[in-house]
Amino acid sequence: MPRFAANLTMLWQELPVLERFRAAAQAGFRRVEILFVHELEAATVEQALRDLGLELVLFDPRPGNWASGERGLLSLPGREEEFLETVREAVRAARRFGTRRINALAGIPPAGVSHEEARRSAVANLRAAVPLVRAADITLLIEAINTVDMPGYFAATADVAAELVEAADSPSVRLQLDQYHVGMMGHDARAVLRRYFPLVAHVQIADVPGRHQPGSGKQPIAAFLSDLDELGYLGSVGLEYRPLAGTDESLGWLPRELRS
Repeated sequence: MPRFAANLTMLWQELPVLERFRAAAQAGFRRVEILFVHELEAATVEQALRDLGLELVLFDPRPGNWASGERGLLSLPGREEEFLETVREAVRAARRFGTRRINALAGIPPAGVSHEEARRSAVANLRAAVPLVRAADITLLIEAINTVDMPGYFAATADVAAELVEAADSPSVRLQLDQYHVGMMGHDARAVLRRYFPLVAHVQIADVPGRHQPGSGKQPIAAFLSDLDELGYLGSVGLEYRPLAGTDESLGWLPRELRS
C-alpha cells in the first residue's frame, strides 16, 4: 500500500489546528499535510513535528486574499511578483520544516481575462519559480480542482494542470493528482492516473459525492490505490476528506498498521 498522510485541514476538525498534529500521531500516522501552514506559528509547528516524529509532506503557499474569493495567484495577470513572493516564503518554510513539496493553487482568473492570457501568466510564473524551488530541492506542484466546488478555477481538469506542468519544462514542477477532483469532473481517476503518472508527485483521495472517507461514495478508491502500487508510486497519499462522523471512526477503512 502507498504511504498515507493525514490532512490536518480536513481531519479532526473538532480540534484546534495545532492539536491535530498530536491526534494524527496518536492515530498512527507519521506523515501529515496541511493547506496553509503560514497561518500557524512556525516555531510551534516545527516543535510539534519534531516532538511527535511527524513529517510535513505538503502545504500550499499563500493563495492571495482567500476571504475575498481568491484561490491562488498562478494564473492571475499582473500578480507575478506577488506570486513569486509567496513561493519564496513557502520555500523558506519548507526548508525549516523539511517539506519537499508545495502546491501552488492556480487561481480563478478575473472577469475579462481570457483562458490564453491566464495560461500565459501561469506558465511564465512557473518558469520564474523554477530556480527558487530547484535551489532548495523542492518540487512545485500544480493541482486540478473541480469547478463544482470552486467555480471558475483555471486548472479545472488534470488535462489543464498537466499541460501547465509540461509547459514549465522542468522536473521541479510536477502534478498533484487529487482523485476526488477528477471524479467530481466526471472523469475516470484510474485512467487519468495512468495517462499522467510520469508527472505525478503527490496524490490525494476522497470519495464522490460528498468528499467523505473511502467507501462512503461511488469511487473505486481501492482499485485506484492498487494502481498506484502497480505503477510503482513512491510518494504520499493525502487523506483530504471530510469525515462523515468522527475522524477516528472514518479511518476504519485503513488498518492502523498501514498508516505509518
